[in-house]
Amino acid sequence: MKKYFVTILLLANFLAVEAVGYTSLANRRKVGRKTYSIESVLRLKEEDLDIANAALILSREWGSPKTRHIYLRMIDDMAKEVIRKMKEKHVGADARVIPIMNKYLFEELGFSTVETAGDPDDLFLHTVLTNKRGYCLSLSVLYLAIGERVGLPLYGVVVPGHFFVRYDDGYVRYNIETTSKGRLASNKYYIEKFKPPKDTIYMQNLTKLQTLGCFFNNLGNSYSDVGEIDNATLQLERAAAINPSLREARMNLGNMYLQQGYINDAIDQYFEAMKIIPNNPATHYSLANAYVQSGQTALAESEYKRALKLAKNFVGARRGLAILYTKQGLYKKALAELKTVMKLNPKDPETHRHVGDLYKQMKKYSEAIRNYKTALKLRPKFPEAINNMALCYYDWGRFNEAIVKFRAVIQLQPYNTNAYFGLALAYNKLDKADSEIYAYQQLLSIDGDMPDARMNLGNAYMAKELYNLAIDEYSEAIAISPDNSYLYYNRGVAYANLKDFETAAGEYIEAIRIDADNASAHNGLAVSSYMLKDEELARKHANIALDLGFDVQDDLLDTLEITK
Repeated sequence: MKKYFVTILLLANFLAVEAVGYTSLANRRKVGRKTYSIESVLRLKEEDLDIANAALILSREWGSPKTRHIYLRMIDDMAKEVIRKMKEKHVGADARVIPIMNKYLFEELGFSTVETAGDPDDLFLHTVLTNKRGYCLSLSVLYLAIGERVGLPLYGVVVPGHFFVRYDDGYVRYNIETTSKGRLASNKYYIEKFKPPKDTIYMQNLTKLQTLGCFFNNLGNSYSDVGEIDNATLQLERAAAINPSLREARMNLGNMYLQQGYINDAIDQYFEAMKIIPNNPATHYSLANAYVQSGQTALAESEYKRALKLAKNFVGARRGLAILYTKQGLYKKALAELKTVMKLNPKDPETHRHVGDLYKQMKKYSEAIRNYKTALKLRPKFPEAINNMALCYYDWGRFNEAIVKFRAVIQLQPYNTNAYFGLALAYNKLDKADSEIYAYQQLLSIDGDMPDARMNLGNAYMAKELYNLAIDEYSEAIAISPDNSYLYYNRGVAYANLKDFETAAGEYIEAIRIDADNASAHNGLAVSSYMLKDEELARKHANIALDLGFDVQDDLLDTLEITK
């Protein structure tokens, strides 16, 4: 009887295999194979979605060298080879395929694992196929794509900071670790190592759409890494909408909002992340950063301290607390935090840079320079440390040394407008007007919408008596910042130097309209009014200038018979 039962079982398996045909793919009739945009993918029903096609559409948006169909054909061919091997072993679409797929993918084809997810090229399915390497999510997407074509009941599974594949036919479950050549791992292994919270998306069989949501999260990070903030935000918003209880998506979206200045939106996301995993130090740290940006220093300090209570060696939180204390002028407390960080990691250039910043604010310039130099020994190409050293030399009055450092920043970062601005200011202190003008011109060729740079360039032209050029720059600045009283005043001074006192008077009047306490503009209007023979108006504004504390010219006061 037992022998007869085994024979029937083997026959059933054989018939099941033959039904596949070994050339047909289980997903061949899915609508999702023929969709062309991610928007159309997101409108599909779960049973119609093709995970490989969806992932390759995202590859195309990122930029792939070949058409999507070429990569789809590669995956189809890989699935057909697995089916051929199944036929050889008389195996149906069940758990016995797992070792066949593992051997084929990781031994015969040589797909390997990268240790970290730092390179965007290791995320996308087309580069995984080309380079035969990936990390947990990207290798799992490939594994799921092949399994889908073979007809295996495979699901993606996410835990905090990791992703794997699960076989689940309703009777047996196997967790497949794609970063370890497909070895099987128990639920206990993932629970102990990654500590997933209960009653969330973690450790559950994901739908294909939810797997795609995890992919959107990582895609958002990739766009963020290359500075495409709008695209990063879009992908992370998709991730959070698809998987609301995915903490990583909430945190990353919060970080994007914070980077763009949407502070309240960022805080909302951090609170959502906190609901998912309540006692995560990184969440409290990010929330503290948001409070710093919104000027809520007491709440920021509280959140940094909560992060440190959960992880006392959390370097970022200690640095954040030190920076907060520095801004508040609590230098001893700031230094204590930074010294603790130094003990934890004495060769960290960031910490030495922050110590330099602290001493710079305390006006202990030699100590500041010493720490900046230490930071640069540890990381020679460290533009933030070089730039802050340049600012320190500037504050110290050592302008030539400041110039050398600002130039060094520009060599590393040719489009660093702050370095050009500092360079121009240093040239101004040394009365090197031509060099100052050139620095501002370079800055404005990078970013023409900086009114302060336009105003200072106008002032440099004024120093060289190039009044028409000065007027042009003041006018450009006014177009950007029309409510700046001093821009109109400066333009008035330029017109006055061209002896156009009527136009100059109009500029001064506009400056006073914006800021009635602009004493310089009242004085300028007094002078122009006198030159236009309107002594009554001149006397009025000279008196106002005096009342506002302006040192009105003695000759004008004598002429107008005004006593100080």
